[in-house]
Amino acid sequence: MAISTLLGALLTVAASQSPIEGRWKNPIGSAIIAIEPCGDQLCGKVVWASARGEREVARNTRQIVGTTVLTGLRRNGSEWTGSLYIPDDDIHVTAHLQPLGRGQLKLKGCGLMGLICRTQLWTRYEGNLPSHP
Repeated sequence: MAISTLLGALLTVAASQSPIEGRWKNPIGSAIIAIEPCGDQLCGKVVWASARGEREVARNTRQIVGTTVLTGLRRNGSEWTGSLYIPDDDIHVTAHLQPLGRGQLKLKGCGLMGLICRTQLWTRYEGNLPSHP
């Protein structure tokens, strides 16, 4: 009986977790972002950055690790929408995230009322964070 209860609880937790929750590495490997609940929405925070990643944002951000770059993420059909902070340019744009198979996440950031968009393909990151170079 106790095993059935524990298994049911674990399945409930797994089912409630969003497919975009977890750690994600950007395409060039300069940052790892953790997407997790914050209130009734999801947010993404930089949990690791390479020396290159830190250099790229140095003029706008003293410390990139700990910076929240995704806010207000809510499910909208098959994708998630919210706001993306781009530290390199010190701007906020609309974010569209779409989970893809094979542990990938398509991130599209659009500014100027959707006229200018850039897309990246992030990869799920499992395991311990890398040591700092």
